Amino acid sequence: MELINPNTNINFMGNRRYAYVFSAVLLMLSLMSIPVKGFINLGIDFTGGITAQLKFNKPIDTEDIRRDLESISKSITVQKFAAAGEEYVVRMELPEEGTDKIQSQIISALEQRIGKGAVEVRGIEVVGPKVGKDLRRHAVWATIISLSLLLIYMAYRFTWTMGLGAVLCLIHDLIIIYGFFVWTGKEFNLTILAAMLTVIGYDVNDTIVVCDRIRDNLRVMRKQPLADVFNASINQTLSRTLLTSGFTTLVVIALLLVGSSVLQDFAWALLIGIIFGTYSSIFVASPLVLELDRIFPVKR
Repeated sequence: MELINPNTNINFMGNRRYAYVFSAVLLMLSLMSIPVKGFINLGIDFTGGITAQLKFNKPIDTEDIRRDLESISKSITVQKFAAAGEEYVVRMELPEEGTDKIQSQIISALEQRIGKGAVEVRGIEVVGPKVGKDLRRHAVWATIISLSLLLIYMAYRFTWTMGLGAVLCLIHDLIIIYGFFVWTGKEFNLTILAAMLTVIGYDVNDTIVVCDRIRDNLRVMRKQPLADVFNASINQTLSRTLLTSGFTTLVVIALLLVGSSVLQDFAWALLIGIIFGTYSSIFVASPLVLELDRIFPVKR
């Protein structure tokens, strides 16, 4: 199945400067989120704390829940499930007196306002601060190791400039996802980390397909300028790239529409990663390799 004729001749390399400007704007907006909004909102997976899922049998305001639970913890966030009636997720710091009786303390504090039996604790998750710190460190190392292994593989399989271009392309995508989560205030937890690592694998697959076609065309188009070889390779794989991204995006949109709040955040990370990963595999990775080859020429 071909969405686009492989003989199409779109001049991607000739228009790469527009992509440079667009990517620069995206990266600037993503990095500006740090001074404007602060760093990313880490979940209790990385900071340590308590997450409680509460269900009420009568309407209640989020401010009332926060006010009632201040006697247990001073740092509290309350989020209502969009389509689950009076069901809320409460996140709070670990209380000084420990977590042995935390469920009974939550129920007791809330029932003083709404009455006995009006609240049900449907689940409690406790993560200690040391565990959260370890998970945060492991998350950073998982990302660094995955990018390093990718660079080694690409350098061995193709050329080191292609490997470096692929790694910079992935960093470009991860910064955009990071900026999206900072601007929106969405929580970054282990589920979102899994989504980001999934995006790395997905984007690598797209980039490798293009690089493999470039390597084949370098044998056939020996006398052609490198920009023409890259253009031909991207055009020949364009139909496959768009079909793969398009059908994957349909699945992710389904998760956004009918999934739970946890799945929706996971789907948002995948959606941003797929859209900008497809864009970067076409407009960022190959142009970067072309620029690197001009500085550090690689023998064909």
